[in-house]
Amino acid sequence: MSLEQALFFGLTCLGFGFIPGPALLQTVSLTLQHGRRAGFLSALGIHLGAFFQICIVALGAVAVLKTAPMLYHSLKVLSGAYLVWLGVQRIRAPVGQDAAIGVPSNVVSSSALIEASNPKSALFYFSFLLQFTNPDASLGVGWQLFLLGACANLLFTTADVFCILLAHPLRARVSPSGKALRISQFVAGMLFVALGVIAIVSD
Repeated sequence: MSLEQALFFGLTCLGFGFIPGPALLQTVSLTLQHGRRAGFLSALGIHLGAFFQICIVALGAVAVLKTAPMLYHSLKVLSGAYLVWLGVQRIRAPVGQDAAIGVPSNVVSSSALIEASNPKSALFYFSFLLQFTNPDASLGVGWQLFLLGACANLLFTTADVFCILLAHPLRARVSPSGKALRISQFVAGMLFVALGVIAIVSD
């Protein structure tokens, strides 16, 4: 990969990292509700979930998803249903109670599941990373996809950390049981529900 390609790859990854999606919404929402520790744990879970997707891409399993529409549709519906459930739980959770219990114990696993159960994420990694591979290189395409994916995942995580650091001061300015936090919790829940419904009904 040339220097120009590497620079384009890095800038593109950072650009994608700041695009709002289920993973970023999860991280920012948990930061606003529970603080930086929850946000960092969520970012860790997302990183692990993305690493799982990258391993799938490197092993060539994405080709199976492309040639098996029913499997792709089933995964999409399941991940969409999970997002809807997560959104409803976020809306129903009492603000005061959330502040009292602190960081949820399953924040890493739930964040990892959001990322790992999204088939479109694997398809994105495959379509995007393939543009930077060289089939004539001494290193196999699978290893190229794995290494490129690991670099992309690290840059995405950097974007998540940046958003956590931006969101944390906002949390400090509102009361844990205040109206502003209640509204932000409701909006975050509705966004999860909307994303889940879109994932279920879209092609």
